[in-house]
Amino acid sequence: MNRLEKCRALLAGRNAQAMLCTSYHNKFYLSGLYSSSGYVLITQKQKYVIVDSRYYEEVRQNNRDAQVFLMTGEKTYDLLINRILEEENIRTVGFEGDDLSYDRYRSLEKKLRASLVPVNINPIRAVKDAQEIETIQKACAIADRAYTHILGFVRAGMREDEIANELVYFMKQNGAMKESFDTIAASGVRGSMPHAKAGARRIEAGDLVTLDFGAKVGQYCSDITRTFAVGKMPVPELRKIYETVRKAQQKGIEAVSAGTRFCDADRAARSVIEKAGYGGYFGHNLGHSLGINDHEDPRLSPTEEARMEAGMVVTVEPGIYVPGLGGVRIEDDVLVTENGSRVLTRSPKQLIVADKE
Repeated sequence: MNRLEKCRALLAGRNAQAMLCTSYHNKFYLSGLYSSSGYVLITQKQKYVIVDSRYYEEVRQNNRDAQVFLMTGEKTYDLLINRILEEENIRTVGFEGDDLSYDRYRSLEKKLRASLVPVNINPIRAVKDAQEIETIQKACAIADRAYTHILGFVRAGMREDEIANELVYFMKQNGAMKESFDTIAASGVRGSMPHAKAGARRIEAGDLVTLDFGAKVGQYCSDITRTFAVGKMPVPELRKIYETVRKAQQKGIEAVSAGTRFCDADRAARSVIEKAGYGGYFGHNLGHSLGINDHEDPRLSPTEEARMEAGMVVTVEPGIYVPGLGGVRIEDDVLVTENGSRVLTRSPKQLIVADKE
């Protein structure tokens, strides 16, 4: 099924005659409109996009299969939507409950002449089509090139934020629209903080540096994490932790396949870390789905019993974080296939020493 068919099939099972999309990601998925402004209305008969003058011409050119309406002072969004609802005899409209604020919901409830029904259409984005996979692959390739670049750039004495800024600059110079999310850069003892934003700490010889970053291409994200040493090899315990995480990640990737439960992939990786005695230092899920958002559902969590489907793209990112010592995380973007998986990020995973003394 194409995207509109998926949406309509979902609506049919939710007792909704139409879907009003308000979120960036679902408006983009269904119409190419990536903006906080405007609406996308999907009915069983038609697709409608309602925008103001800033987006009208672009949206009209990119949506030959839709009716595109221009909001003006006289033609407000509620008048346009109500006209469509009346013409198609629609009485129930799905809305994105996870996107709308309470005030905005009350405003829609007051202005629209239909009953509003919460409908989560995010799951229709879980399985990617060929074009989406190709776009994600491009984003992954840019991230891989950025990692290669940064290994030759980093020096002991540099600040974490210098490295993060260079990563972002390089990705933009090499085809990324922007970064997928705020770049994480954690060095030395700060490596024990899984989501430490890049700070002013200066990197010392023997530090491990964890970089979690991604490139955005055509509004689709890549998301990769690598940990490397600077100047010289780190202390033996950190080398042991690194090898444990590397083995756990490999087991997690090997478990990714159509039909596998998400929780079973998590268990495959987590058991390696637990057997090594570091179970208490791995507190997050093994991974998550990836697409227009950098974090999508379903998640590779210990409790997610849904099964993977071919065409999903997931991250596999185990980590060990020991307060006062440091941490390691290794992450790849992985395409689920019928017979296994294909790793989309290709950066090396052996422990590398940059700026070697």
